[in-house]
Amino acid sequence: MKSLFLAIFLLTLCACNNDQQQSKPAIKSENKEKTISPYFGFLNEQKDSLIALPMDQAMEGPEQYNYVIVESQISPLEFVQNKIDNKESTGRQTAQNFANSEGSLFKIKEIVKSGEFGMLVNKAFIDQYKIEPFTKTQKETSPGIKEQLEKKYNRKINKSTTLAVLNDHAEFNLTVFENQQDSALAVFSYAKDEQLVNLDFPAVYDDISTWRVDDGGQFDNEAFQILTVLRSEEGISFISIFWGAEGYELNFYQPKKSQFISAAQAYGYSSPL
Repeated sequence: MKSLFLAIFLLTLCACNNDQQQSKPAIKSENKEKTISPYFGFLNEQKDSLIALPMDQAMEGPEQYNYVIVESQISPLEFVQNKIDNKESTGRQTAQNFANSEGSLFKIKEIVKSGEFGMLVNKAFIDQYKIEPFTKTQKETSPGIKEQLEKKYNRKINKSTTLAVLNDHAEFNLTVFENQQDSALAVFSYAKDEQLVNLDFPAVYDDISTWRVDDGGQFDNEAFQILTVLRSEEGISFISIFWGAEGYELNFYQPKKSQFISAAQAYGYSSPL
């Protein structure tokens, strides 16, 4: 009799445990790829390969970077190898010295029509950011936007130029303010209706080199160029290049409230021989 009661008790306990296990919600395993920090690189003359910047350190996890954005184009990317420079290298990070340069080498898998530089990203980045078409221009900034800028920075404008217009009529403007003693200021702005998102370039005025080496104290509109405009849930971002007498600076700028913040940056040496 005791054996019978024990068997019934064990069967009841087992059934309860099964019911509890079945009532627990299933735990879903998520394997979602995360966006990783972009890298920059320069292309060869054939535009089918790229070397990542900077070149003085090994790139961490190069195989994770499987796409490249070159101006308005996106191409799949494949890591090939880490290569060293040779005796023929001029030390320049340019297409002309590509074959002799050191760095993490990648193969661009689809045809790139134009562009000298690319931003290396992963699939998660491509899913989050979409290329936004824009038209380059050179015209005086509208009086309304200039008034907004003068009020915000509390200083008079020397020159303000619209450099690009998006399909929704939003604008990118580059404004150089009048110097206040030795204080120089240039501001790059995204303007949409009443919204302004700014990128400030404060500097100490020097008639030889203010913002860039040997710039003659002038902020050159041709030196600061937009390469790519991107749109995400956070708003408008952009990739730019800032040329100087000896080299270039690449940046990926993201909006944070009313300011643009650099999320990725690289430098290249390109001084003429």
